[in-house]
Amino acid sequence: MTTEEHSELILAFARVLYVNGQATDQVVAVTRRLGNKLGIRAELLPRWGELQLRVEGSAAAPAAYVAADPVGVDMDRVVSTMQAVADIEAGRLSLEDAHKRIEAIAKAPPAPTWLFALAAAAGAVALAIIFGMQLSSPRC
Repeated sequence: MTTEEHSELILAFARVLYVNGQATDQVVAVTRRLGNKLGIRAELLPRWGELQLRVEGSAAAPAAYVAADPVGVDMDRVVSTMQAVADIEAGRLSLEDAHKRIEAIAKAPPAPTWLFALAAAAGAVALAIIFGMQLSSPRC
């Protein structure tokens, strides 16, 4: 793979993490880790609306950009992406398969609205029980 292809792969992982709610400093750290694994020195410069990747020591691909608006949260995508990064670092995932996996993660459907509503209702009931029990207990 060329430096440009490595940059595209790193940016794909960074973009999925960035737009789905991962902390910016963790996205930057993952970018460095992936760069180290791929044998390039990469620095991510996140901005609202775009991610810029600077690659040192390469005249072929000194910088790459990708559009990225961090306006959503999908922690399932974040967890899946972080697992894929761990698999790459451990040598369990080839770079060709990594391209396929990050594309699948990026296109994964979000959690259904009914599941979110059910989880919110269960949390509300749990809080009502906890605070209801606390208010009804005798004071000493």
